[in-house]
Amino acid sequence: MRISEGIHSQAEIPEGCSVLVVGAGMSGLGTALELSERGARDIVVVDPGPFTGFEHRSRTPNTVPLPDTPPWWRSASPHYAELPGVTGPLGGRSRCWHGVLLPVSRRVLERHWPNDTADRLLAEGPGSYRAVTEELLDWRRTCGDARPDRAPDDPREELRALWPDLSLEPVPQAGWSVDGPDGRLVWAYSPLMAWAHRGLARHAGLELPRVVSGPRAISVLVEAGSVRGVRLATPDGGIREVRADVVVLAAGTLENTRLCAQALAEAGDAVTRWPGLNDHVTHGYAVPLPSALAERWTRSDHRFLWSDHEEELNANLFMEVHAAGLAEPVLDLWWMAQQEEPFRDEVRFDPPDRTASGEDTAWAGQVTASFSPADEEEIRRRDEITGKLLEALDVGIAEERGLVDFDPAAKAALATGTAHHYVSRLGTADHEAGTVPLGRRLDFGGRSPSVGNLFVTGPATFPTAGAANPSLTILALAAHTAEAITGG
Repeated sequence: MRISEGIHSQAEIPEGCSVLVVGAGMSGLGTALELSERGARDIVVVDPGPFTGFEHRSRTPNTVPLPDTPPWWRSASPHYAELPGVTGPLGGRSRCWHGVLLPVSRRVLERHWPNDTADRLLAEGPGSYRAVTEELLDWRRTCGDARPDRAPDDPREELRALWPDLSLEPVPQAGWSVDGPDGRLVWAYSPLMAWAHRGLARHAGLELPRVVSGPRAISVLVEAGSVRGVRLATPDGGIREVRADVVVLAAGTLENTRLCAQALAEAGDAVTRWPGLNDHVTHGYAVPLPSALAERWTRSDHRFLWSDHEEELNANLFMEVHAAGLAEPVLDLWWMAQQEEPFRDEVRFDPPDRTASGEDTAWAGQVTASFSPADEEEIRRRDEITGKLLEALDVGIAEERGLVDFDPAAKAALATGTAHHYVSRLGTADHEAGTVPLGRRLDFGGRSPSVGNLFVTGPATFPTAGAANPSLTILALAAHTAEAITGG
């Protein structure tokens, strides 16, 4: 695919546009496509990440550095150690996800989200979970599901024999699995791929927005209480201003928070503390794959299974086999849960002295994060459940506990033949959310009530994240924001 397919180099930064979207990940590209679908024109998307192709990157982390160091620091080691969402190639995490299509639960939406947003997500029309899921599954069928033709073996029969009370289903995914020499590769939908291939049927003949790779947003330009564009830092060290009638912030939760804070200050409403930051709590066991399951599971297309515990535990239990980089397959038996409220995490800004720093300075943000006593108690409670499952597998459990990532736990499990516990640090699930919530800092379409024509989209807008992976909700909210911008 040629880079000319809607992707423009840094040298082609325009002087102005109608809608400027900051960020070319799932939320930014998704919103830009939705805007085009609704007739908006002269849309520009800017992103600091370099263009490295349209293909999916599977589980490969976002390791491509930005030209300059992001102005972030953390005060709660070891959480948010790599400050997610501030580096990465064009396309962001949309090129690295598993394609998981799980909605935030009805209970969480109805309790914590604005009624207008919850009702639309749970309805049937555009911007609903049902509509987005159906369209993405159609994309998977159309774009060449690469599973083998034979009917795959299904390990759930053996699993049910061990755990008869546990309901297990294949995880619904907008993607598919391919076995490669280094293990399993997952290809999943991303707006960048849809962009390049006109991958959704409704994109045929669509006038694509422009995407500019390289510049990084410093701040939102605000005049007389409304946006007038964005100030950008270019890779060559220069400063450019792009005028725009509407600005959409889709740069990830941390960067969206910073840009919002600077925009509010420009409008005379300085906010230094942004509470509500939260990430999914992920923890579980790396288990040497029992021989009774090894052959069937490693041959099966149902290697990613899910058990819904949202109602009673505000968590979901997942099972997946990993083989890449390991001597033998390892079963990953893990929980994904929302941090327990009230959240103790926040982002804080100390605005610089403008007379000393000038207008061309991106504010430095401080991230503070830790597990609460309630989080620790819920981790212990869920571990009791997985401990009983491991007893059924007749697998010994190592006594070690603490903040350990999956990869070290997997290698230790293979070395000792025992299950090893791990708890991921906050910020490593790449699901951070919640600092600019709908219904409090934004209306239900993502519009700022404090700065005219400023919109925010993506997980930063989630009032609370529930236990579901965020991408399905991100894509649904992109339709809400696009409709609000175009007057729907």
